[in-house]
Amino acid sequence: MQTRLINRQKRVEGAVLAASQQPGTGAWLPLFVWLLTEAVIIFTTACVTSSPLVVPPGEILNFRGQASFYFKSPEQQGRCRLNFFFETPVARARLEVLNPLGGLESILWLSGESATLYLTSERLVWQGTTSFLLSEFLGGQISVEDLSRLLTGQVARLGGSWEITGETSGRAISGRKADLSFELKDYFSGNQVPRTIIFQTESYLARLRLSKIKFNQDSKTELFRPSFPAGAREVSWQELSTLWKK
Repeated sequence: MQTRLINRQKRVEGAVLAASQQPGTGAWLPLFVWLLTEAVIIFTTACVTSSPLVVPPGEILNFRGQASFYFKSPEQQGRCRLNFFFETPVARARLEVLNPLGGLESILWLSGESATLYLTSERLVWQGTTSFLLSEFLGGQISVEDLSRLLTGQVARLGGSWEITGETSGRAISGRKADLSFELKDYFSGNQVPRTIIFQTESYLARLRLSKIKFNQDSKTELFRPSFPAGAREVSWQELSTLWKK
């Protein structure tokens, strides 16, 4: 791919040199159109084929990023955008679910085994366990620690009884624990941080496709502390689940 881009650039440079040796302005009009087309092709191809360079630090204290999220079950399927924030030493996270237009639909706060889900439009709050909420979100039980390790490509540090398989160039790309499996499809340039993570059970599929990730950024403690506006109402999972992911 890079060779083709270089050859295309050389053709453009040659055309410019040839046209500069011709008298008059008539030869420049078709050349200008052709040059513009070639430049667009080169720029577009470079943008599509290149992967952003992401280099994690030696010690990851926290990280944040953006992703697209797709899920599918026998009953429903859907897509949304996702902002995520993790603090690794204390195993806590904040996930913001946005609609395709960027509107905030819901917030998930995860701290150890305590979880809170808030629906912004309905002002409904649910509180329960992290294992249950992530099971509803990703299809199977997974801890905050293990989710953060997958997002940062630290597969070798997964806890519990994960069975890791399918290693390529020293990078584990798939694994299973109980009925939940994961697969790392591709990576950011320069390291093991995955761009696509697929979670799957027999009846559920969830796909995270990362577009951006940053490490060790300044963050406020309040970001990971559940907070709601006046009038928010706490409800049971049975009531909230009829509205979530709709």
